[in-house]
Amino acid sequence: MFGKNKEKKENTKEHKHSVKHAKEDIKGLEKRASSRYQKVRGFFKETYNKRIMYMYIVCALGVTFLIEVLARGSLIKGIYYVISSPYVFIVNALIVLMTLSVTLLLRRRFFGMALISLIWIIFGVSNCILMANRVTPFTAVDLMLIDSAFDVLDKYFDFWQIVLVIIALIAAIAGIVYLCFKAPKVNHKIQYVRNIAAIIIIWAIGFGAIQLGLGSGLIPRQFGNLRDSYTSYGFVYCFSNSLVNTGVKKPENYSEEAIRALINGKTYKKAKEKPNIIFLQLESFFDLNKVKKIKLSQNPVPTFTKLKKKFPSGYLNVPVVGAGTVNTEFETMTGMNMDDFGPGEYPFKTILNKKSCESIAFNLRPYGYKSHAIHNNTATFYGRNHVFANLGYDTFTSIENMDELEETQNEWAKDKCLTKYIMDTLKSTKKQDYIYTISVQGHGAYPSEDLGSFIKVKGIEEEGLKNQYEYYATQTYEMDAFVNELTKKLKKFKEKTILVMYGDHLPSLGITGNDLENGNVYQTEYIIWSNYKTKYTNEDLEAYQLEPKILKDLHITEGEINNYSQKHRKDKDQKAYLEGLHKLEYDQLYGKNLANNGKNPYKPTNLKFGLYEVSISSINPMRNDVGTIYIYGNNFTPYSKVYINDEKYDTIYIDRNTLIVQYPELKGGDGFVVKQQNSDTHILSETKKYSYAAEETNARKIKETKAKKKKHKKK
Repeated sequence: MFGKNKEKKENTKEHKHSVKHAKEDIKGLEKRASSRYQKVRGFFKETYNKRIMYMYIVCALGVTFLIEVLARGSLIKGIYYVISSPYVFIVNALIVLMTLSVTLLLRRRFFGMALISLIWIIFGVSNCILMANRVTPFTAVDLMLIDSAFDVLDKYFDFWQIVLVIIALIAAIAGIVYLCFKAPKVNHKIQYVRNIAAIIIIWAIGFGAIQLGLGSGLIPRQFGNLRDSYTSYGFVYCFSNSLVNTGVKKPENYSEEAIRALINGKTYKKAKEKPNIIFLQLESFFDLNKVKKIKLSQNPVPTFTKLKKKFPSGYLNVPVVGAGTVNTEFETMTGMNMDDFGPGEYPFKTILNKKSCESIAFNLRPYGYKSHAIHNNTATFYGRNHVFANLGYDTFTSIENMDELEETQNEWAKDKCLTKYIMDTLKSTKKQDYIYTISVQGHGAYPSEDLGSFIKVKGIEEEGLKNQYEYYATQTYEMDAFVNELTKKLKKFKEKTILVMYGDHLPSLGITGNDLENGNVYQTEYIIWSNYKTKYTNEDLEAYQLEPKILKDLHITEGEINNYSQKHRKDKDQKAYLEGLHKLEYDQLYGKNLANNGKNPYKPTNLKFGLYEVSISSINPMRNDVGTIYIYGNNFTPYSKVYINDEKYDTIYIDRNTLIVQYPELKGGDGFVVKQQNSDTHILSETKKYSYAAEETNARKIKETKAKKKKHKKK
């Protein structure tokens, strides 16, 4: 027994001893861990405080490399880019370093660096997404298209993809907020003079590297093909270039004498003929028969093929590929060359949003033409609701003023509705009409799933891409059918009419020059159709030369740019022609209007939305259904929204003459207004205020008049 107690005591001692050693071991581990933490923390502090430039350089190189990997969609391609173009990569990294350097003046430098790096990475991700969906890269002007981007977001991305993007943005914002409060501060007094000097040195090195690159030809100042340029010269440099390089640069010899020399030979002629002129810009319209690697089960554009043989036609060199409709639109409307503007710039979102200039609409006005725009998409896309007034249009019929529309499987309006609106516009005036019609059916993105397209494509192994081609072929087939119907209607129309139709750019299907018979992704085709005999001939054109070609044969010479191009576009000295065009463009948009004695002769129009006025004729509450109000009137559409006493109510569209709202407290004096809008911030037009009290009074007077007439008849 005593032995057992002794053994028990010894076991207890051993247990206590082992516990003691265990605690000592734990303390030792904690001490060593703490020591390692202190060493890491100390090293970080030392690096953060004494070797800060190492952190900045590594951060700039890392961010730039990540952006280039995203742009190429491949780590290997990103590494190859760095190895094959080291100087260009260093220039891009220096630009990032220049933006990071401003945080040297902050106490929370780590937070500042993280925020700026995140902004660059978000731009890089945006570029990656856009390159995959619309072919053209992300430019500074895209920042001005945020409102338009939201309008089409659901057509490019699935719901879950949008959700993931939102979650990622929320996570990024949360991370930045966390860093704002938790990131370490500089624990010493900031040497502002020294740090400002460091910033100046960094920026001087950056600008010096850029100038050296420009001088040696390693990087360009102006870009041709944006996609290729971004790939060759890096996203950061090209994006930064698009940020600062905007508008038309002042020509070296810009003067009154130089401008007068260009316009002194201006010729004015009496119009030979004044037919209706219709420009039909077909969204992403392109003859897939021109793609060498594929075979089609049938011709997707039989009408277009037939018309090319019968009417004047040719290739049209457009300024964009895959996207950027409004830049082709800009060239054909104004006769100006997009090559003279900044890389990736959209004049519709920059200068034309605030300034009017020469256009085909203004040039036709002295000849008695009324000018109209028609587009089966929202009026606010690319800011057309403002720009078209600055380009001289009298009316603009957009989807907000259209009804009975059919949509594609990708939810774009089908083009066949445009025939009705074109014909209605021609019939709405007794004089000549100029109509610029912009279609939308062929718009991307194209679904990669099999939607049962009846035109089959062979020669493409990747199933998703093959489905995209087949979907696109089906859309162009329907667009071609619309062209067939329109030309048949115009052929029977009694007024002389010219129809100029063309694709605005190639579709975003990954088509390269090597895939095409003509070898040029910047070429679409045009046709000059007419319901009477003309003298136009086949030739290849720049998009900005289409207006002067059409108007010259009609002896319509109005406008400095139109007149100049009519005289010189076929000159042997094309360099001199383009330099002169550059001077006239600068003079009108950014210069002193020397061609017009210092005054802008082009005054914005009072643009009317829709061909016909939207109006309310009566308000009728349903007796058997309390709260249901019928609004009767004219020219309502699915975009008509009812406002009662300045408050918007959910509106049910019945037909062009009837709308329904739920409003249980109807009383005398309630004011009704119908507004045409695609969102609460984009209201195009509204009806005159209709007072329900006035409706009651009118109804009572009508009732009393009928009663008197009935009584009089009895007598």
